[in-house]
Amino acid sequence: MLSEVDCDSLVETLNDSEVLRDSDSLADADVLSLVLTDSEVDSLSLNEVEVDSLSLTEVLVDSLSLTEVEVDSLSLTDVLADVLTLVEAEVLADVLALVEAEVLTLVEALVEAEVLADVLALVDADVLADVEALVDADVLALVEALVDA
Repeated sequence: MLSEVDCDSLVETLNDSEVLRDSDSLADADVLSLVLTDSEVDSLSLNEVEVDSLSLTEVLVDSLSLTEVEVDSLSLTDVLADVLTLVEAEVLADVLALVEAEVLTLVEALVEAEVLADVLALVDADVLADVEALVDADVLALVEALVDA
């Protein structure tokens, strides 16, 4: 757990690994880059975090939660997530990309979230959410592209 961290440059990389802890948490942190590659994670939770770049590639995660998170670039590539939640999150990326991602959530929630992305792209993605909720959300200049979805 990284708590109340202020780093100019922090890169956390998990390569070819299984993370079997109940929870990986970043709270009150200023993170330049967070990268997970070819990993298995039970729960990844970011709370009150500023992240320049968040990239998940070939990751299996039971629960991915971004709460009060400000992220400039968010990329989920070949990710299997049971639950994906964005709560009071600011996504300032030019492109919010879900590429070859399977989102198997019962509820995919954007709650009090500002999504300022020019493009929200779901490319070769299976989105099997029963409910996709946009609650008190600002979605500005948002283009949703469903390509081979």
